This record gives sequence, structure tokens and C-alpha cells, in this order.
Amino acid sequence: MNKLKKLFKNYYILNDISGILFWDNATNLPSNSITSRSEQMTLLAEYTDKIFRSPEVLNEISVINSSDLNEIDLKNLRLMKNIILRENSVDTNLKSELIKQKLKCEHLWRKSRQENNSLIIEKDFNYLLSLVHEEASQLSQATQLSPYDSLISKYDMDYNSSKIDGIFSVIKSEIIPQYLNSDKIKDPCVFHSSISEERVLEDTKKKLEILNFDFSKGRIDQSHHPFCGGANDDVRITTRFEDNILETLSAIFHETGHGVYEQNRPNQYLYEPVGQSRSLSVHESQSLFYENHIFKSHSYFLNFSEIFNKNEDFIKSFNEHYHTIRSNPIRVSSDEFSYPIHVYIRYEIEKIIFSEKIQFQEIKSLWNSYYKKFLDIDIDSESNGILQDIHWYEGIFGYFPTYALGAMISSQIKYHCPFYEDFLDNPSEQNLKDITSWLSTNIHQKASLLSSDEMLQNISGEKLNSKYYSNHLKDRFIK
Repeated sequence: MNKLKKLFKNYYILNDISGILFWDNATNLPSNSITSRSEQMTLLAEYTDKIFRSPEVLNEISVINSSDLNEIDLKNLRLMKNIILRENSVDTNLKSELIKQKLKCEHLWRKSRQENNSLIIEKDFNYLLSLVHEEASQLSQATQLSPYDSLISKYDMDYNSSKIDGIFSVIKSEIIPQYLNSDKIKDPCVFHSSISEERVLEDTKKKLEILNFDFSKGRIDQSHHPFCGGANDDVRITTRFEDNILETLSAIFHETGHGVYEQNRPNQYLYEPVGQSRSLSVHESQSLFYENHIFKSHSYFLNFSEIFNKNEDFIKSFNEHYHTIRSNPIRVSSDEFSYPIHVYIRYEIEKIIFSEKIQFQEIKSLWNSYYKKFLDIDIDSESNGILQDIHWYEGIFGYFPTYALGAMISSQIKYHCPFYEDFLDNPSEQNLKDITSWLSTNIHQKASLLSSDEMLQNISGEKLNSKYYSNHLKDRFIK
């Protein structure tokens, strides 16, 4: 088992290097340097791929006697076998071609979105999609899952499309009808700050330190699309400054939730499978806890608004953006009530992509019709429509469901966190530390030692139950 742990440590260190290169690609890379970066990341991926194809690894797995292992290493072994199966199921040449095409499409997406012109990327996207179909086919053969479920399992091993359909039924049966029948604001008040971007970041960083983000092991930068990346003990979070400063701040808190989770995984298992985050759904639950249940709570925001001298227009903008149902075509700018509908649309389209193998023009047509059907929104531009998210143009499919699953998990956590009501009454530094310490003990430190449902069972006495999410939305939006 020790040999396997050493090999897995090498695997995770190589992933760390890739994480730093990806962060640099999104934040600092000169526009004409994409070819060399693509070669670097492709070579790195090839080295990573070789680790689990070596006879040494396959021999070690075959000779281990599970009866000799303790409970932790039994879990490690199960996870190792799953990782090795998945890594070895996709052809090496396909992996290399995917990396090259993903990087190419990511940069084309930036140009397409900026110029509101999908013709720039359509051909390359369709080629990328053909590669993803082949990846899904190879994964499916190895995992005995459907092609789409095999992609979902890359991001969440605890849920497949059948389970997700059942969990998302609350979106279809309750949230969508309530949204369509609600009074909605189309043009909420936008507060324009006169404070410099540098000052906003510096003052916000002080708030994030209280929320347990360690800047001696992490940093904030700007990118085209907010994300959390980097490496162990080197967590990189990014945001982008929008015309609406609230969207910038919301993204910062969201990515901080991801970052705090990464910084608080168990040190003793940091380079072992049991020490990795359980899934992107659990990861998203932490980012959304920070964004929705801390930053967007009235009491905390009033405290936070001291940065802007508690400006009345700033607070009015907050109420109209985060405690009022709005009509907005952009997922990341939407209110919490409509947010799961944006995710639901992408999930339904992804199922069709992998069952019918439709391409860009059909995907765009489906996108526009679903936005009209489920959100009563006419898409007025490609940048506000099919080009708004980076995920598909990075070859990432099966990821979107984790956003809504994470929102549901975070609501269930909120209703069972013993310190949350005290925080709402008084968002003091001590009450915030009580919450972040509790999250660390009950979620971050559990890493992959527990499944999502096992973690929720320990916290709330039941598996994932969408009623908590429905209750949260009603509490916040239905007056």
C-alpha cells in the first residue's frame, strides 16, 4: 500500500503543477503564448497518464490483501481502483488531443464572447465535442455507465442522471412554475462604486481572513471567468470586476468558499484519495454557503457594507439583486430563485447532446427555446446566450448539475448548522469563526472519507433532501 500511496502522491503533485499552469493561463498568459502552453500541458498530461499505466501500479493493486488494511486504507484502495480504472480507460492520444483542443477553444471563446460572434468558435467547438463524445464512449465501456453518466461521474461519483432527475423534480414541479407566476424585476438598481478596485480587494481580503481563508497559502487575482484553482497549500481564487460591483463581490465570496474547503482538507491524507474533496457538488455547497448563506444574508451584508460607508444605494441594490426575483438571461448574474432553472436548462440540453449527438447550431436553438419556455426570456445576443459560460468550450460536460446539487446540499447544511441562527442575529467575528470551524470539522476534514449522503446523514440525520432548498428559497423570496 505504501508504494501505491507514493505513486498517488506523484500523481497529485503533477496535478498541482497543472493547476498552477492553468491558473497562469487564465490570468497572466500573453495572447500569443497559447501554443507553447498547450505543448507544456500536453506533455505534463502524458507524464501523469503514464503513472497508472505502469506494470508496477497494476501489479501493486493486484497483490494487495484487503484483509490486511485498516478502514482508512480500505477506502483508499476502493478510490484508487476507481481512479486507475478511469484514467486507463481513455486513450492516451485522445487525452492529448483533448487538452490541445480545450486550450484552443478556451481562447477562441474569449474572443467569440467579446465580439458576440459564435462563428469564431463553432467549427472548433464541434470538433471538441466530437472528442468529448469519444471520451465518453471510452469511459462508458470501462465504467459500465451511460456515456453521459460516465462524464457526470468525473465530477460527482455519488449521483447519476437517474438520481439527479429525481432530485431536480423540485425545480420542474415547484420552482419553475413559481418563477413564471411571480412578479419580477427586470432592471434592478446598480450601484456604481467610486472606490478603486485595489481598495475594494484589500478591504474585502480582511473580511475573508475572518472567514478562514489563509492568505499565507492563497491569493486573489483577476480572470475572464472567476474560478478557484492552484495547488495544495497554494490556493488561487479569481474574480472579475463587473459594472455591478455586487457581482464581483459575490464571485469573491463564492470562490473563497471553494478555497477554504481546499485549505482545510485533512493534512495527514493530503496526497491520498481519501484526502481529496468528495465531489464538485460538495465543493459547490461550500462556495454557495459562503456566497448565499453568509454574504447574501441581510445581517452580514449590512456589516460588510461598511467598506462602502453603508451607502443607501448600495444596500438598495443588494436587496433588489439578492432578495428579489429577477428576470436575467445570465446564470452567474441571476438571483437564487431563478439560478437552479438556469442549471436545469443546461442539464436538459446536455442529456440531449449525449443521447442525440446534436451540434452547435442545434444546441444554440435548443438553448434559446428553453430560455423562453422555462424562464420566459428572449435571448438578445449570443454573448448573453450560448456563449455566456466557458464550460462547454473547455470540453466540460456533466459539470453543470453539480451547481444545483451544491445549492441543495448547502441549504440542508444551513438548516442544521448549530451556529447559523446566532450568526444571523449577530454576524460577529466570533460567530463567523464558530461557523467556519464547524464547516471545517464536519465537511472539509471529512474530504472523501464519507460519501455526500453519509456526510449529510451525520449532519442532518437524512440523505440529500430537496425540501431544504425549497424552504430556503421560500424563506428568502416568497413574502
